[in-house]
Amino acid sequence: MMEKEPLFQGSLAVAEASRDRTPYSGFLAGLFEGIVRRDLFRSQSIPSASETAKDFLDHLRLLLIEKVNPEIIDREGEVGEDVLAALKDIGAFGLKIPATYGGLGFSQSDYHRVATLLGSHDAATTVLISAHNSIGVAEPVKLIGNREQQQRLLPRLARGDISGFALTEKGAGCDIWDIRTYAVPVREHGTLVGYRLTGEKLYTTNAPHRDDEFLASFLVVIAQIVNDPEYVSRPKSERRFGAFVVDTKTPGCHCTRLRYMGVRGIYNGTVRFDDVFVPVADRLGREGEGLRRALESLTVGRLTLPAACLGSLKQCLWLARQRAAQRVQYDRPIGEHTDIGSKIVRMASRVLALEALTTITGAWVDAKLDVRLESAAVKILATEWLLDSVLDLFRMYGGRGFETSESLRLHGDLPAPIERMVRDALINVIWEGTNGILTLWIGREGLSEYVSHGNAFLEFQIREMMQAIPFFAKVAGRSLNRFPRFTAWSVSAGPESTWERFVTKQSRKLAQKSLWIAARHRRGLLRKQLLTTGLVKAGVHLFAVEAVLWYASQPAVRNRQLTDELVQHFCSQVEEVFHPTPLLSLHRPLWADDSQVFHLAQDILAGKGEWLEDGILPWHPPNQRVDDQLVSTMGEQVVRSSEKP
Repeated sequence: MMEKEPLFQGSLAVAEASRDRTPYSGFLAGLFEGIVRRDLFRSQSIPSASETAKDFLDHLRLLLIEKVNPEIIDREGEVGEDVLAALKDIGAFGLKIPATYGGLGFSQSDYHRVATLLGSHDAATTVLISAHNSIGVAEPVKLIGNREQQQRLLPRLARGDISGFALTEKGAGCDIWDIRTYAVPVREHGTLVGYRLTGEKLYTTNAPHRDDEFLASFLVVIAQIVNDPEYVSRPKSERRFGAFVVDTKTPGCHCTRLRYMGVRGIYNGTVRFDDVFVPVADRLGREGEGLRRALESLTVGRLTLPAACLGSLKQCLWLARQRAAQRVQYDRPIGEHTDIGSKIVRMASRVLALEALTTITGAWVDAKLDVRLESAAVKILATEWLLDSVLDLFRMYGGRGFETSESLRLHGDLPAPIERMVRDALINVIWEGTNGILTLWIGREGLSEYVSHGNAFLEFQIREMMQAIPFFAKVAGRSLNRFPRFTAWSVSAGPESTWERFVTKQSRKLAQKSLWIAARHRRGLLRKQLLTTGLVKAGVHLFAVEAVLWYASQPAVRNRQLTDELVQHFCSQVEEVFHPTPLLSLHRPLWADDSQVFHLAQDILAGKGEWLEDGILPWHPPNQRVDDQLVSTMGEQVVRSSEKP
């Protein structure tokens, strides 16, 4: 009898072997099984900013006003030595490092506030700070470093020794198990003393200052561990990886800076290691576990990008309001035309939703809850929403959106940075894991129980089959229950409970579809990428609805102007994803009703939703003199934004 092919082969087999086997306890994983874990939301409230964070945000805001000119950074491709020095002075490179090591010890929620402010002003400066604090050396050292490594490295990083993470290679993007950079163990008298590192990394952020001049003092480098270089091409299932902290001053380290269409001030490029000696004291974790453990730091680090996107999305809303009120066409401000008004309302509702998502995930991280799937989901939503909003803003500004700031000045127009914002927003859907790959990863992990239990039947493993039967029975029971129980956010049977029932009902359908496709496609399930993408899209949007309902129920948000209207608008847009309105239908859903959109847009333009823009630095012409009155005004906004929940 012919043997069945293994369910996983090649890179997929290695990925499976490297998977984190800890059961998922987060919100998103439950949806695939028809479970709505509202207790995860109910256990959290909106975190208040710490006094240390408020003080830091005050200093950062004034620093951005006085020293960080996004236009010059974009033109010259440099953040500038004076900016780097100023950022070090206020402690910007030690945001998440504990105070015992000289850092500011921010919670994830406070760190999100910093990323939002930065994201509203300049992309390159945002990347500089976030790459160091989120995925640079400090996080892996905190996560898996030993006490000696923490005491030796964290104080230097807090003082401003910049760091980065070197993973990607020319032949290894998402398929990280094809990494060819290798580390050969070095032994003296039979004792392991270090490694000889050789290879080349691509797209390493914060590494090069200029060609062959490093910005980074340290890099976390992922490499294969081999006894001989010829073993680099061995079968993937036999490969072992290590994570190493590399001092870039070590002989054999070289770098080349690359240039890009957007985020032009980013210090990013290739790094080459020519037989670089790395002491064994700079290996993170044990041999063979470096890749998996170092990648764990990316789970939380990935949340910085949505927080920065939130700042940029708020800026989009601010610029859209200015344009819609000032530009007159057909005898009316363009904001009174519902085609434009709908764009503004959609932006505002997504600002609310993304604020909800970054707030709850920050709170979950602070509470040490599971956010492995949620961090990927929020990254996908944030980057797609921002890109959509930037393109809507581009349409609103018309030809002026296609002009550079310098060109706009030539004919006396305000140099609104729309063209730069479009270029800068594009990369977000690619880095920190491409949205396509992250979607497939969520699908694989969300369906993990179906795959593992189903494999027991495919392999005819009697014991495992007996354990799998209760799982499938429970999922079937939940998915086929026509009257599922749910816990509402409010005791009244208002609009909120309608959307709570919607989430509960659709999660039941999601479980039903997941069960059905797992049974139908069995071994072929992992190749059904488009089918899996549909399931993930459903789960991710249900997560967003639940987050919005939780956020809007909080005392600090509940009584804000337009909260209820924006919640209804956002949720109706999500409903459209599940139940599209026929093109020729005369019955228009809430989000596409001209009358509803017109009135909500006018309220937003009248300033009733200004609170949505808290926490950012509103755009102003870079050449405008920053006098005492402007600084005073910005200072008042700092206080107001730091008082927000």
